[in-house]
Amino acid sequence: MKLKVLWTGLFLNFFVLAIFSAGVMGQDKFSAKEPVLLTSAGQSADVQMVKVLLTRNKIVNEMNPQAAGDALGEAKSVIIVIGGSAKGLGAAGLDADKEEARVQKLLAKIKGAKIPLIGMHIGGKAKRGELSDRFIQMVAPQSSFLLVVREGDHDGVFSQTASKNKIPITLVDKLADLQQPLKNLFEK
Repeated sequence: MKLKVLWTGLFLNFFVLAIFSAGVMGQDKFSAKEPVLLTSAGQSADVQMVKVLLTRNKIVNEMNPQAAGDALGEAKSVIIVIGGSAKGLGAAGLDADKEEARVQKLLAKIKGAKIPLIGMHIGGKAKRGELSDRFIQMVAPQSSFLLVVREGDHDGVFSQTASKNKIPITLVDKLADLQQPLKNLFEK
């Protein structure tokens, strides 16, 4: 019995270390180029906060929360801020099904153009739920890199998706901690 508990403990420690290592080391294996198309999946206002971070880091970007596939233009990277907001969808004149169709078309265009996709979830646990999870399941597995506020990964959805799909991921403790990892992605 003691041996079984010991092995279980060792396995859990290894698993946690592997997830932590993916968050710390993942960024070394990925870089992105400017200009960036910044958009949303779910019409959360979090896209505005990412716009501020990009501007502070002097990363050339164009924000279009409702970008369609034809909006790629000259973009060399795309950031999709993942977070569903019923209020945001309503203000955009969309429902979840229309938003899903738009995002699916955009993801297909990004994949076809072979442009790096950075999936970001910055809202933490408070911005999770059925609506957000719908968009997480669409965008996260197709991302080239994931940048997530750790609390938003409370159930492991991002870290498990990253591990399963071999996607580099960086988890940060709070919104303010996003600035440096984001800057590092675009260092010239």
